[in-house]
Amino acid sequence: MRDKNLMVGVIFCFAISILFLLVIIWEIKKSIDHDERVQQMSKKTNAVEVSDNRDFSIYETMVGDDAREMILIPEGIFTRGSDSGGYDEKPAQEIYLDAFYIDKYEVSVKGYNKYRKATNYVKPSVPFFPGDHKVMEVPSHAVVGVSWHDAVNYCTWAGKRLPTEAEWEKAARGTHGLNFPWGNKVLSKRANFAGTGDGFTYMGPVGNYPMGRSVYGVYDMAGNVSEWVSDFYDQFYYKSAPIMNPTGPETGENHVFKGGSWDARSVDIRTSKRFAASPGRKDSIVGFRCGRSKLDKK
Repeated sequence: MRDKNLMVGVIFCFAISILFLLVIIWEIKKSIDHDERVQQMSKKTNAVEVSDNRDFSIYETMVGDDAREMILIPEGIFTRGSDSGGYDEKPAQEIYLDAFYIDKYEVSVKGYNKYRKATNYVKPSVPFFPGDHKVMEVPSHAVVGVSWHDAVNYCTWAGKRLPTEAEWEKAARGTHGLNFPWGNKVLSKRANFAGTGDGFTYMGPVGNYPMGRSVYGVYDMAGNVSEWVSDFYDQFYYKSAPIMNPTGPETGENHVFKGGSWDARSVDIRTSKRFAASPGRKDSIVGFRCGRSKLDKK
């Protein structure tokens, strides 16, 4: 009986050892597969070239309650963040998102005034503007001087919401992890940002750079005005964030804004770049656009 128990113990230990070895082999295989995917993605990213004949009609669109066009961003995986960017952009990681809609254009002064008229809402304002304030009132220009709360209120009125940071980034860079909406090279004629000589000293009309559209056909995801997103900001969030439909930290003091602006350097209009400010901040460089879950479509 004693010998039998000893034999059972030996067999059990052997089985555990085999199982442990199989787990190690499986983890090694997963690591190799992941490295291969990263290498393939890197090759695809480097191979992406700017096309002047992209067909954006393949992406479904809808018109929101504010009569502004939205583009459906398909569900699936994309690479968020950058291992070569700022510390808060690391690590680059594959993230899964459900399908969602995002405004094709930044909210314009005209669009925001329509909301203000309907709700008797406060006029946009900034504590300091380096130029003529009249540029903030041009109907076709992207609206600025709006706080995070203002942006949330507008989107709610329009039957929408602010996009999450992950949604915004996917809409801007696609599935190839592009540095800029149009590709991986700085091209001054594709966006309104500092030092481009584009004819706009400050913010300009929305949708003014058709060749700067993202792979989904979304305009002005780099430059013109930065854009509020829904997430609280945490510099270390990417290190522990969920890989499926992340919505940002549960609490925080500041909110994220993305995209760079007319006042930004080229390095600051990268799709993975992160900025943050208090939700009450109103600035001449920050505006917004809205998003909407696909299931919310009427």
